[in-house]
Amino acid sequence: MAGVAMTYQRAILLLLLLVLMLVYPTMAQDSTPDADIAATEEATEGITATPSSDVGFVATVEVDSGFARLHPSQDAEAVASVFVDEKLEVISRNLDGTWFEVRRPGRMTNLGWVFTELLDWEGRPEFLPLGDAVTGLTSDIASPVTTDYAVFIIEGVALRNYPVLERSQRLLNIPPSVVVPVLARNQDGSRLYVNYLGTEGWIVGFAARQRNDILQVRQAPNLPPLETIQVYIVPPELQLEQIESFRVWTQDKLVLAQNLESFWWSVFRGEIFPCQPPAEIASYLYDDSDVQQLPELDRYAPRTVTGVRYLNASINAMRACGVVQPDDVSQARNDAINARIIFAATLQQLDNLEDQIR
Repeated sequence: MAGVAMTYQRAILLLLLLVLMLVYPTMAQDSTPDADIAATEEATEGITATPSSDVGFVATVEVDSGFARLHPSQDAEAVASVFVDEKLEVISRNLDGTWFEVRRPGRMTNLGWVFTELLDWEGRPEFLPLGDAVTGLTSDIASPVTTDYAVFIIEGVALRNYPVLERSQRLLNIPPSVVVPVLARNQDGSRLYVNYLGTEGWIVGFAARQRNDILQVRQAPNLPPLETIQVYIVPPELQLEQIESFRVWTQDKLVLAQNLESFWWSVFRGEIFPCQPPAEIASYLYDDSDVQQLPELDRYAPRTVTGVRYLNASINAMRACGVVQPDDVSQARNDAINARIIFAATLQQLDNLEDQIR
């Protein structure tokens, strides 16, 4: 019996020894030397993650490749490349929402700024934080923008120097599909005081996508009383004349856009043409009396400003007589296509409006 007991004790001791041998090396491998901890801390020092927006904003690259840049500008240094179908987390926006600051999902550092025309996205960029309030300013007269509160412009709209139409002057036209910071409002939020790339002024509230919290914006001081609704009875003949005048101008620009699109496609296929670029295109001219006769003019005409910009960009590519690079040809054709889409849509709006008046 004593021999059996001794054998049993030895077996127990051997089993314990085996367990210790298996566990100890694992414990040694899990421990990190002080030098390794210091190296890890040094490697991560200075890396600051920008808090992501709370709207889960994700964009997809829809071009073959593009650049993320150091600042929201085509002239800024390219700091990274992005490729077709790549998913990017949107962190913030620039002043007019035409550039997004992005990072790759799961990363702690931001990648850079990507032009929104390179991306496919769904969301509300007006709810993104303002990440750059300086780059792209066209005027430095206004005070620096310090608010994240903004609205998305649905239709092009005139920026005016006073909240009452009849007593105001148009400062400039804000194109559609941009974001503008809101600095103040009138008594009922029907007029918004905004900053568009450094120029401050008033816009009509219906031109922006609705926000239910608009009355939380501070009310501007020294406001005139709210306008009483004055009914102007405009003869249909005058309205139709305004429509026809705008239609003729728009139709002419549509034809030009179609010709430019065809021209650049032929160049892309290798055809050679004389260097005879058309003259630069001017925006449609109208004044407050025209708007009084046709109020919709103040909504439709600003949108065509973007179309004119695309047309002139396509025309300017023709001024570089000689061999044109394939990328420049593609861009010029894309500009013509974008212009065509805008002018065709404007003509459709005019047709619909004419049907209502008649």
